[in-house]
Amino acid sequence: MDLHTHKVKIRILLIFAMLFVAVSVLLLLIFFAGKKTYTVRFELNGGTLLSGSLEQSVTQGQDATPPSVVKHGAYLRSWSTSHKKITKDLVIEAVWEYETTAGIVYSEENNKNYAEIAGAHKDIRGEIYLGAYYNDKKILGILDGAFEDCKNITKIYLLDGLLSIGENAFAGCSGLTEIEIPKTVSRICKGAFSGCESLEKVILHEGLIEIEEGAFEGCTSLKEIVLPESLVTIAKNVFAGCEDLSITVTVSEEGVPEGWTYGWNGDAEIIIKEKEESSSGESDRSV
Repeated sequence: MDLHTHKVKIRILLIFAMLFVAVSVLLLLIFFAGKKTYTVRFELNGGTLLSGSLEQSVTQGQDATPPSVVKHGAYLRSWSTSHKKITKDLVIEAVWEYETTAGIVYSEENNKNYAEIAGAHKDIRGEIYLGAYYNDKKILGILDGAFEDCKNITKIYLLDGLLSIGENAFAGCSGLTEIEIPKTVSRICKGAFSGCESLEKVILHEGLIEIEEGAFEGCTSLKEIVLPESLVTIAKNVFAGCEDLSITVTVSEEGVPEGWTYGWNGDAEIIIKEKEESSSGESDRSV
């Protein structure tokens, strides 16, 4: 084979190689041209980001990559939905499980899927973590008197999933200083936090529908509270004895809902935030 023939063959091979690459690239472009890109956002739900991205652009059919996250006193049980083979915009929330404090008593009532918190040892103390599961059963509520007179509890961490807090559930917990009611709770029952004289901070979320009589009666250290717009009924004397309390409520043009019976005592300052349709925002007025 002479040198000229060899060079011709090399040129032909190079041309075919270039054509192969060009065709491959074209096919890839055609393939991905029909693929949409979706946004996946990871919500930490009270956790802290260690590494990774909270918002990701993911090609249709591909997987998102969950970030590495941590939360004090809890472990990551799961993500709220699958991050595999994405086909739409998604918000994926971290589902945490508290490492439940020892000394909690549960009522299972022979239900395979659900349980409730029935009580606690009276010498339980400090910061208390209540997980969302017990033996893989979902915790749906805290029963009447479950933590009554547990005077050494200072703070309680509750996870979403609870539906109600029973009568006198935390009554007489005189050392309790703050509580955040999960957004899944729709009802706080009669006297649930009555006599919690050290309670300074209460956080209520949208989704709460009813607060029964005397739920926060005698919480003399409570200075301010914001009632969610979802609230339909407030019974009598909910905040009786909370003499220095400032209550903020948000109402529509129709005013305070008829189902409210003004459960605060007469000395409480009521700050009404009126909803406005315009972009000017909300206006405050005290009554």
